[in-house]
Amino acid sequence: MKTFKSLMLMALAIVVLASCCKDPKEKYYQSIPDGLDEMCQRAIDEWKVPGMAVGVVKDGKVVYLKGFGNAVMGDSTREAVPVTPQTKFVLASTSKAFTSALLATVIDDNEEIKWDAPVRNYLPDFKLYDKWANEEFQVRDIMCHRTGFQEYALDDCPFFGFDRDGLVELFGSIQPTYSFRTTYAYNNEMFTVAAQIIEKYTGKCWEDAMAERIYKPLKMDNSTTLKYAYWDDSLFNSGILAHPHRMYKAEGVNEIEVSERDDREDGWTWLSAVAPAAGIVTTAEDMTHWVMMHLGGGVYEGDTVITAKNHKMLFTPQTITSCSEKSLNTYAQGWTIEQNRHGRYIRHSGLAYGYTTLVGFVPDLNLGFVFLTNNGSTGDPQAGIARDLIDLYYGEKNPTNYNEYWKEYTDDLFKEREPREKPAVDSIAPLANQAYVGEYVLDNVWGPAKVYTQNDTLFFSVKAVNSPLRHKNGNTFVFRVPGAGRFDLTFSAEGNKVKSLTFDINDPVGDFKKVK
Repeated sequence: MKTFKSLMLMALAIVVLASCCKDPKEKYYQSIPDGLDEMCQRAIDEWKVPGMAVGVVKDGKVVYLKGFGNAVMGDSTREAVPVTPQTKFVLASTSKAFTSALLATVIDDNEEIKWDAPVRNYLPDFKLYDKWANEEFQVRDIMCHRTGFQEYALDDCPFFGFDRDGLVELFGSIQPTYSFRTTYAYNNEMFTVAAQIIEKYTGKCWEDAMAERIYKPLKMDNSTTLKYAYWDDSLFNSGILAHPHRMYKAEGVNEIEVSERDDREDGWTWLSAVAPAAGIVTTAEDMTHWVMMHLGGGVYEGDTVITAKNHKMLFTPQTITSCSEKSLNTYAQGWTIEQNRHGRYIRHSGLAYGYTTLVGFVPDLNLGFVFLTNNGSTGDPQAGIARDLIDLYYGEKNPTNYNEYWKEYTDDLFKEREPREKPAVDSIAPLANQAYVGEYVLDNVWGPAKVYTQNDTLFFSVKAVNSPLRHKNGNTFVFRVPGAGRFDLTFSAEGNKVKSLTFDINDPVGDFKKVK
């Protein structure tokens, strides 16, 4: 018996020794796949991406870190500034995962905060329009896009003059389109609610709490937030902060053209109001630390940043987003969880005001990656590279080549579009201007709205908006909000007497009653 055991132990030792002595290069997944440089450069060349920073983490180590293209495009007045791993980018919606992680650290430190407890336990003034949802809305509901509002509801409201606190108050005024927890509909503004909990229990603003609880322990020394970076001209003028760009169809030829965006002020208005959803500013180098922490289950360089329990909660699916014969996609706390033929692919993309980003990892491969770009029109180039990279790490000899797949699929994004025919409009005349003039009230969140005349033209004013009204049909007019676009405004009248007005911001805001 002892002889048999000894033989078994010897055999096991031989197997272990043999595996230890193998050349690591024989395990393809431990190396960077051949052609990654070419894959990234192809995005620059074929998609006309101005600049991109890429980081790949494998088995707890940074195995790839490189910049492509330019943070600032050169011209006759300035030299080009190349992208490096230390170039700063706005993360856009990949910032959501930072807010969820930050909230997890606060929950770690405050046992009274529970994921499945009502938000009103912690924010007594929090209010939703629907009474039942208002009572049942839990902490775990904040960041998984199932509140009942239309997709991107409230996204235009920063341009009406709402700051973060104002957006939270506004949730009580907007009538939801769907029943609570029944429908996935992406929402940026709800992340400001998570920020309010963070600020209450840390005693710090969201930006400073992020620096203390996330950047510092992860040694993300070059990371900041929009508040401290977006208007820093020393960062912008030097190209340390990559300049934002947009892509569009070149006139008269079938080519993509790129131009630098000139709407930084609009970008600031929106991004600062929804910063907990979109306001992280960081580098590819720093983001590799972020990815390593998540692949480590909340631990970075031996130190626990987020406890295992709450880290697991960040990736526990809450909402089904889509389902097909190839994959099931769900949303957790600021992350999309995709289950596909290989296994689990955790990811999130971002697109806002001249920047697109992608952060993802595959736990089964102990693999993570980040792509940061200053192309603000499509995230498909980096999405294609990421999926090709995953296939290669799984050892597929003939990967799908997602770059070509998506390029063909999205070619019409940049094609010349046929001019739209204007829809037929009944020529119903409006009432006399004076019938609409007056003050209208909905609630304290919006404050009074006013309709007045100036040089025989009707104007509409509410919060920061002051716009002429252009007649559309009957009692419906159009007003414009700089940065957000045009909105229909409809008056309700009985005969020649106007009773109220309303407009939609994806979901209806309700009726402003005429009081004067």
